[in-house]
Parts: sequence; C-alpha cells; structure tokens
Amino acid sequence: MPESYTGPGIWIRIQHRFGPRMMEWFLAAHTALWGAVLLYSDGLLVQPSWAGFRAIFGDAALLGWVMVGLGVLRVGGLIVNGARKNVTPTIRQLSAAIGFFIWCGITYGYWSSGVISTWLAIYPLFALGELVNINRAAHDQGEARNGKSR
Repeated sequence: MPESYTGPGIWIRIQHRFGPRMMEWFLAAHTALWGAVLLYSDGLLVQPSWAGFRAIFGDAALLGWVMVGLGVLRVGGLIVNGARKNVTPTIRQLSAAIGFFIWCGITYGYWSSGVISTWLAIYPLFALGELVNINRAAHDQGEARNGKSR
C-alpha cells in the first residue's frame, strides 16, 4: 500500500529535505520579495541604477508581478517536491534553470545602467548558486533513478 501524503509524513519529509535545499528556498523567496519591493516602491525604476530595467520592462508593476509569480511558483514546486515520497528533481532543475536566467537578467539590467553598486557582489553570485542548485537536483535525480551509491 502506498504511503499516505497527508498528516505528519508530509512534514517529516519536508523537514528532512529542507536543509540540503535551503538555498533553493532562499532564492525562491528572494525572487518573490524582489518583485514585491518593485510593486510597493513608487518611483524605484526612475533611479539611475534601474535604467536597464526601465529600458527593458518600462513598468515596475509588470516586472514586479512576473517576479512574484515566479517566486511563488518555485515555492509551490519545492513544497510538492518535499511532500512527495519519491522526489521530483526535474521540477527543481527547471526552477533553478529559470532562476539562473532571472539572476543573469537582473545582473544585466543593473550592468546596462552603467552604475556600479552592491548589485555586483550579489546577483552574479545568486546566478552561480542556481548552477549549484541545478547540479544538486541532477545528483538527486541520479540517486532516485539509480539508487544511492554508498
């Protein structure tokens, strides 16, 4: 009989898997919160360091809603992945790949403004972190398919 996906079993699986996937949760939340800041900050895109974003998106609301949506979708995927008995690393690989492009896009948006700021120490490293997340999810996929090699 298959294991139930309700009750304490879900929370035990989520808690067990949360630690190794903490960076994925962090970047999902960061994506959504980055978008929320855009939605709740009047005139943010008029600042010089946001010129690249203004040229690409024109409107802070559009970019804000896209980021909130992608962040929430990723959190949902992580919840589904953590709650299932058998992991679904493909969801994690896809969301980390999208995250990689998000952080590269944000880096490009700031870079194209011509204003050097702390973004240079943050967003390129987030993109690198997403590559690590892709690698970890691929490793988990290999273990799920071929068994653990211990």
